[in-house]
Amino acid sequence: MKIHVEDLMLYHSAPSNLSEAMLYSQNAPMNHEMNDTAKKQYNVLLDIIDLCAIYY
Repeated sequence: MKIHVEDLMLYHSAPSNLSEAMLYSQNAPMNHEMNDTAKKQYNVLLDIIDLCAIYY
């Protein structure tokens, strides 16, 4: 992933619709398992969200 510090610092999220977020988060089959690359990318995303929660 090529994310620059400036991009993270200047990022402004667009308003989102919570029902759409719920729809997309519940679309995986019950027995679905992420591969290792997807797990790493997901963990990076969670870390970014945690950092945003600290600074905003």
